[in-house]
Amino acid sequence: MSRLLRRASAGLAPQPWPGPPTVTGDLRRVVSVVDAAVTARALVSVVGPRGSGKSVAVREALRGLDCAVVEPVRLDRDRLHLGDIAAAIVADLSEERPRRSGEARSRQVRRILGAASRRRPVALAVDDAHRLHYRTAVGLKRLLELAWMGRAPLLAIVLVGQSDRAAAIPEVGRRADRVVLAGLSGAEAREAASRAMRPSADAPLIGDAALERLVADPRSRNWLDLADLLDRSLAASRAREGAIRISAADVRLALGDAPAAPAAPSGAPPEAAVAEALRQRRERRTAAA
Repeated sequence: MSRLLRRASAGLAPQPWPGPPTVTGDLRRVVSVVDAAVTARALVSVVGPRGSGKSVAVREALRGLDCAVVEPVRLDRDRLHLGDIAAAIVADLSEERPRRSGEARSRQVRRILGAASRRRPVALAVDDAHRLHYRTAVGLKRLLELAWMGRAPLLAIVLVGQSDRAAAIPEVGRRADRVVLAGLSGAEAREAASRAMRPSADAPLIGDAALERLVADPRSRNWLDLADLLDRSLAASRAREGAIRISAADVRLALGDAPAAPAAPSGAPPEAAVAEALRQRRERRTAAA
C-alpha cells in the first residue's frame, strides 16, 4: 500500500506535517534573524541539510512580518539570473511590465523598489540558493547597492540553501549574515511525531515507549527523515493483525533493529479500508463543525 493510502486508512492527514509547524529552536532563530535582516535591509543566508525545515521556517518568518515579499519562481535554479529576479520584482511590486532593455529594466527596478520600500520593507527570498550561478550571486550585491532618492539599501535578501552560496563569494559573503539550522531536539521530535500520528482529536497512534525509541535515533532530528521513519513504523504496525498503535517493536523494525514480522492475514481490501477511514474522517469533521 502506498504511503498516502496507508495514512488515510489510519485516519491521518495526507501529509505528515499539516498546519502550522511545530515551534522549534531553529524556527525561533530564523524568525529573529530574518526579522533583523528585513529591518536593516541586509543580506542573510539560512543554511541546513535537505529536510531540515529551512524553507518552512523562512516562510513562517516572512509571513509574520509586515513586509512585501518577492520570490522568483523559476524552477531551474541553476539558470536563475538577474533578469528573472528583476522580472519578479516588477511583477510582485507593481502592475507594470518589465522593460525590454537591460538598462531600462534596471532603472525600472530601482524606481519600483524605491517606491515600495517607502511604504513598507521589501524582502527578496531565494530558495535553493546553493544552486545559484556565480554571476547571479554576485549580482545580488549590486542589487543591495541600488539607491533611490538618497535611500539605500532598498530591500532585504534572504537566501535559503543547503550551503552558504554567499560565503563562497568574498565580495558577497562579507556583506551577509548567516544562520545554520541545528535540527530537531529530542523533545521537538517527540512533539512533532505525536502530533503527526494523532488522527483528529483522538489519542496518538504511537505509544510512549515507541516515541522514546524513535527520538533516540539521530535520524529523527531531521523533518524529512522523521516523516520517513514514521511511515515505516506505521507500515510495520499495519502488518500486525489487530494492531491499533505503533509499538516500540514496530519502531525498531522501521529503524532496522529487528527482523521483519510475518504479515498478518489479509482482511478487507486496501480500497475498502481507505474508504471506511475517509468516511469516519468526514463524520468527525461534521461533528466538530
